[in-house]
Amino acid sequence: MYAVFTSGGKQYFVKKGQVLKIEKVPGKKGDNLSFSNVLAISNGPNNIIGNPLVKGASIEATIINQIRDKKIIVFKKRRRKNYRSTQGHRQYLTVLKIESISTGSNKTNIKSVATDSKDKKIDKTLKEIPKKTTKKPIINKTDSKKTIKKKKITKKTVEKKITKSKK
Repeated sequence: MYAVFTSGGKQYFVKKGQVLKIEKVPGKKGDNLSFSNVLAISNGPNNIIGNPLVKGASIEATIINQIRDKKIIVFKKRRRKNYRSTQGHRQYLTVLKIESISTGSNKTNIKSVATDSKDKKIDKTLKEIPKKTTKKPIINKTDSKKTIKKKKITKKTVEKKITKSKK
């Protein structure tokens, strides 16, 4: 069974028994957490997709550790301005182990399947309805062309003056 949930503005794709790092969540080592903001659940051929969340679904996890991630270097520079700034950053993380994924009640499964079958019926009816097409009358293109008279351009000639050079 797989699930997609959100935490800390990010989405995570998890399965039972998986260990993952997420942004810091309050709690101590060994505490149990429950995530109710589940976006989707997949159990073999059965898929439940929330709108935007799956109602009644939750993910149970235990905190393994509270750690800090590797240091990243933040370097800023403006060329030719003698400006340089270097900073380091270490993100606080929580290491979790996914204990269980629950879908909630069976009613949500039945509703999701029922809405899928209704959508298929609607799609079939849309295919059966012929589309209305409006055909425009054919107009002779030669009739619609306008004749444009070209203006005559006369070129002016300039006479060159010849000067005698001194010897």
